[in-house]
Amino acid sequence: MLGVDRLDMIKGLLQKLLAFEKFLEENKGWESKVVLLQIAAPTRSDVPEYQELKSQVHEMVGRVNGKFGTFKTYPIIYLDKTVEFEALCALYAITDVALITSLRDGMNLVSYEYVACQESNKGVLILSEFAGAAQSLGAGAIVVNPWNIAEVAGAIKHALDMLPDERERRHKHNYKIVSAHTAQEWAKNYVWQLNDAAIKAPLGTGESLLGLPIEEAAEQYAQSKSRLLILGFNATLTEQVQSSERRATDQTGNTTLKLNSGLKGALKTLCDNEHTTVIVVSGYGKDVLHEVTY
Repeated sequence: MLGVDRLDMIKGLLQKLLAFEKFLEENKGWESKVVLLQIAAPTRSDVPEYQELKSQVHEMVGRVNGKFGTFKTYPIIYLDKTVEFEALCALYAITDVALITSLRDGMNLVSYEYVACQESNKGVLILSEFAGAAQSLGAGAIVVNPWNIAEVAGAIKHALDMLPDERERRHKHNYKIVSAHTAQEWAKNYVWQLNDAAIKAPLGTGESLLGLPIEEAAEQYAQSKSRLLILGFNATLTEQVQSSERRATDQTGNTTLKLNSGLKGALKTLCDNEHTTVIVVSGYGKDVLHEVTY
């Protein structure tokens, strides 16, 4: 059984380990027949919350191995590092079960990579319902709620006991989806739709975007008692500047930033309003934001 994740709170590593522990507790004898190889690529190692997560995961791996391991076998092999893609594909190809327990995931590429490498083995995919991939691969996977530890433990048992006919049927469904919906196919369709829109726009035959009803929006804003404004930073609140103007350099050292003229007073008014919360979304550090906005 294989798990491949970033060492991140949203990946549900603790929930995965708890479910595997429960599976071993409820199914005596499997501790010497199944191994969970968990690869956890380090990320944001300088952030205290991630350091705490790493400690918790290490502690749980040690607990499970201490409880169910022997001198010859360990139920969990844990790699706290990245793995070369070629080696990862080899692991995908020979693994009987892939276990993905994301608590929140935009798509999850691991699930697609696993299916793509399983043409011969017909392995089983256990997939979190909170991963975007569940929308396309859910029919062929065993879909679980990672917060439900008992459900995930049961899914592990189901996957390991699954008969070859069901394994092949599930894999065939997902392999067809992965093979047909490639990155190249997506790019080709995307470019085609852009070209189609460019042709239709001058003719007035394409779909048009609805404009924001300014007066209605302003009226509702004025009447509201609690407001949340989420603003982008670069190219939304900032503008390009000449070298002689006051400026801040971004993290790459290549771009100069300046607050868009006329926005400073408006931002201060919004921030001073007790009914309004303003959030600025940016990949820049606080030092850059402070220099530009003050």
